[in-house]
Amino acid sequence: MIEVCTEAYVKGKSELVAKDPNDKGQLAKASNWLTKQLLFQVVGARYRNKEEAIEKWMLEAKLKQDKYDFTNEPEGVRCPSCNKPMHVRIKHLETLDDTLRMMFLFGCDTCDKKSWIYEDGQVYPSTPILCSKCQHEATISTIEQGKDKVVWKTSCSSCGFSEITTDDFTKSRIENEEREKEERSLLEKYQENYCSDTEGQKALEYIDALPVADEVYKEQLKKYDSQAYLSASSVKKLTIIELERILKPQFQKERYSNLVFSQPEIGRYIIVTFTIQDADPRHRSHNDLNNLKKLLKDTLERTNWRLMTDSLSNRLGYVTGRLKGYESERDIFELVGMKPEVKETKISSEQRSKYESGNVVQLAKIMGEIRGTQNARKHRLKNEPDGFLLEDDQVYSCSICGEQHTGYETWWNLDGSYCDDCHRNLSEKLIPNLGKRIDKDKTYFANWQLSSDSYFGIHASTARKLRKQDLLHGYDLTRKNGDVYFTVYLYSENQEFLKQYPQKERQKMIITDLLGEQMAI
Repeated sequence: MIEVCTEAYVKGKSELVAKDPNDKGQLAKASNWLTKQLLFQVVGARYRNKEEAIEKWMLEAKLKQDKYDFTNEPEGVRCPSCNKPMHVRIKHLETLDDTLRMMFLFGCDTCDKKSWIYEDGQVYPSTPILCSKCQHEATISTIEQGKDKVVWKTSCSSCGFSEITTDDFTKSRIENEEREKEERSLLEKYQENYCSDTEGQKALEYIDALPVADEVYKEQLKKYDSQAYLSASSVKKLTIIELERILKPQFQKERYSNLVFSQPEIGRYIIVTFTIQDADPRHRSHNDLNNLKKLLKDTLERTNWRLMTDSLSNRLGYVTGRLKGYESERDIFELVGMKPEVKETKISSEQRSKYESGNVVQLAKIMGEIRGTQNARKHRLKNEPDGFLLEDDQVYSCSICGEQHTGYETWWNLDGSYCDDCHRNLSEKLIPNLGKRIDKDKTYFANWQLSSDSYFGIHASTARKLRKQDLLHGYDLTRKNGDVYFTVYLYSENQEFLKQYPQKERQKMIITDLLGEQMAI
């Protein structure tokens, strides 16, 4: 397997050099990864059958040895030329076919005639040596025989022609020795990593976990692609503090004040009683409670909180009610009137239980969640093509300034995720469209890179001076109060600056490829 991967790498490398030599490091990295994956699977598969394979090899070796040792030679073999008894000179076990067969080389002491005969008496058909001149049968004999060379003499009794032939095995011997040396080197290099019981067990568990990982990944994709998930994901999961934050302004608009929550009842749901004071003497009728109920329903509609049925009351200006909080995924589905789709799985519960906590399956789950979430967001873009707030508790890094904010302050579209300030700067066209996040390093550089020794190494005062001299052109991103918090510089607009202050070449990582050569990536 190592040789196959190495040959493929050498071929790919030679083709790549002709197209783009700069990609050699990436090819080496990919080849190393692929080789390791393939070897890991081969190791696991062979380790699974290790005992069975060893037992099979031992049985085959015993059968061959017994066949060689205990097969009787044919009896009564006579020379086809002089009819004298022939005797065994050599015996050989033929293993080319599935059936093992013993062959015996009989020789005649009188006329030196030789013949190969199988154990059942069948004569092995031999092709006679013909004279190259007259095409009659000739004889061949050994003149000289050494370690790397055999000299043969072919003689014809019909026309008297003879010739000397030399077989030189030096080249093939050297090639075999080099191959054996290379195989020993590979064994020494990889034996500890791939031939121990510890590594074998690890590889076996890895390949056995792959089907589980694949199924878990598909389950996550299906989950996030379902209508039930899309509905449930649109629900804002509010904590009690966040709930208070959105209710207070709504109450105050209707002249209700002093919102207070009592101690919660914590079970499957979070149930909490709230009290507000009615500051408007006109709030006395049953219709006013209905209006308050509608206000709460509309305010809480897209959240995980609901007003409990018939819980509102107004006594002497004290309005009380009960709110129910939904927390678990199952309860959120219930809240939006959906049921999670039933999992159709191809793996057994034993497999899932054994491998689901392992790194391979957990990684597949995370990758499925990421891809599924991306797919769900792309579906949402059909109705909100300009993007939307993520509105969740996760923390995201802004694609432009790098500041971290929760999903409630993070705007998302296909180009990336942006904090409120960067999104506002883009929307108001205070800065140009900077493209996709993946193209960031090719599109622009930021103010922190100017002072970084890894990029330009320019002092902040020098950068300010260059901007005043109109040599350095930047776009300042501002907060709502006008404060500058970040600056971007387009490569396309700063070509003259880049000529005078070229960006430093970034330090590259060095890896060793399959040929043992070091590559920079």
